[in-house]
Amino acid sequence: MKKYFLILGLVGCAAMNDALTPSLRIEKDEFDGSTIIYQPPVSAASGSSEGWHHLGFEWSTKWRYNAFITVGVSGIHNISSVEFKVDGNVIDNIKVASEITDYGEHISTRRFATSWTNFLKLANAKTVIMKVNRINEYSVSTFGIGSSAPVVSKFSPFVNEVNEMQKKMTVKK
Repeated sequence: MKKYFLILGLVGCAAMNDALTPSLRIEKDEFDGSTIIYQPPVSAASGSSEGWHHLGFEWSTKWRYNAFITVGVSGIHNISSVEFKVDGNVIDNIKVASEITDYGEHISTRRFATSWTNFLKLANAKTVIMKVNRINEYSVSTFGIGSSAPVVSKFSPFVNEVNEMQKKMTVKK
């Protein structure tokens, strides 16, 4: 009987964890048939004193040299841009990829595009400071290898899936 409750508890914890920090999805674009690897936004803050930022990412066989990132902040805010300081080096050439900020129930998000090379820098950095700019203000959060930010655990599975897909694309040629 105790084993049953332990297994039930573990299943319940796993389901709750995936609800709070959802796992990546692989989808097929119904229009052009491209494959999309998508990690929904999760917390990108290492502590409660930082900005309540979220970060998600997407890669597609259609745009194989780019990564799309979804930046989120808690509340209703117009997100204008995002910058990253990656192990001391600023990455600020991140292009807006959506016309407007999407205002959700508890979080506002906006999509941006960067090179796959820049994305790998974010994924492999010891320290990343993310600056989310709004109309008259900005906020910062930190993450990186060894930090407690949930987004850190999402990079490796995402990068591994993209690498596997890129290998398949190379073999097909």
